[in-house]
Amino acid sequence: MVFYWAQFMKIIYQLKVGDFAPSESSRSFTKEGYLKCVNVRLAKAPQVRQYYAYEFPNLEGFTPDQNINVYTPAEELFKPETIKSFNGVDVTDYHPPKNEINASNWKDYHIGYCENVRQEGDYLVGDLLIKDKISIDLIQSNERIEMSLGYAAILVLEQGTAPDGTPYQAKFINFNGDHMALVKYGRCGGDCRIGDQNQTLKGATTMEVNVNGMRFEIGDNKALADALKIQEEQLKNLKAAKLKVGDQQFSIGDELTAVQAVVDKLHTDKATLEQKVGDLERNQITPEKLEQAATERATVIADAKALVPTIKTEGCSCEQIKRDVIAAKAGDALVGALLGSVSVGDAKPEQIDTAFRALSAVKGTVPTNSVGDALNDQQHNKVGDGKPAGGGDEKTYSKEDAYKTI
Repeated sequence: MVFYWAQFMKIIYQLKVGDFAPSESSRSFTKEGYLKCVNVRLAKAPQVRQYYAYEFPNLEGFTPDQNINVYTPAEELFKPETIKSFNGVDVTDYHPPKNEINASNWKDYHIGYCENVRQEGDYLVGDLLIKDKISIDLIQSNERIEMSLGYAAILVLEQGTAPDGTPYQAKFINFNGDHMALVKYGRCGGDCRIGDQNQTLKGATTMEVNVNGMRFEIGDNKALADALKIQEEQLKNLKAAKLKVGDQQFSIGDELTAVQAVVDKLHTDKATLEQKVGDLERNQITPEKLEQAATERATVIADAKALVPTIKTEGCSCEQIKRDVIAAKAGDALVGALLGSVSVGDAKPEQIDTAFRALSAVKGTVPTNSVGDALNDQQHNKVGDGKPAGGGDEKTYSKEDAYKTI
């Protein structure tokens, strides 16, 4: 779709449209079995018809599901060049893709043609010759009797009011006919259709109801009409309802925005869960970690007992055991050098661990047996102090007897 800025700030869109209409006509068969439909109402003007914004691609200022009233002026529909453009066009079974009949799709959609197009009052009228047997049967069974114009036109975005008082937001100008589509329900309504003088029995009544923009003929079934009207009211209420996603609310018509909010929340939750799973996996107690912890605890208890034989270990954590050992050794120069002025109770876990490891490392270097005590005593005794090794005077002392004092 191509659009231009026009004078007076009007937005003009050039597009192809499938539009709908209805009519009373007469039907007859040719000797070849073709269906001739005379005086078929193809379109009506002036008229305001309702469209969804998504039917006009790239339309600015409207949401896709928003309704737009589009006005067809009589002076545009009944221009001589407009009428001429519809004369001789193909009749199709519904609209072809992009509302355009051409050499590549003609065989799939063509069912006949339209001729003798003219204006009669407020209607664009023509005669149809339907050649396709399936389409003829659908028409004769009243399954497919309404008409829908296929055309190119320019859409002008401008506010206005139609002669019947209906407000509109845009209007069509410069129609150029492409085809006539046979459809079940046309946008123009029941006025523009292939009719038959014997179509309705004398005295019979019919009713039409509109549900979510679609028209249904239901004969004289009032109960069904009432039920469908209730359904239409429920649909209106549903469209006005709010959808709550987390702490946000959305209109039902904004379902795409709501879905995006859900996706964003799920993405955030997924990232959070992945982080938590990672933390749990890192902190998970595995058999290997249990074995390692048991080995470390056994080592801590053994070292603690070696340093302070009376230390309590049952029911205590490794850190508590280490603190109790260091508290018992608080007077040691090594502990003082490592902790400084920090008390055992205020020391950080890493300080306690360092001090405990240091005590454990040097515990085997301090003499604790009688040999070491004797050597230590000898270092502190002066020559001549105490009794000679032999227990008498110096004459009885000998190196051979020195071991006896150890």
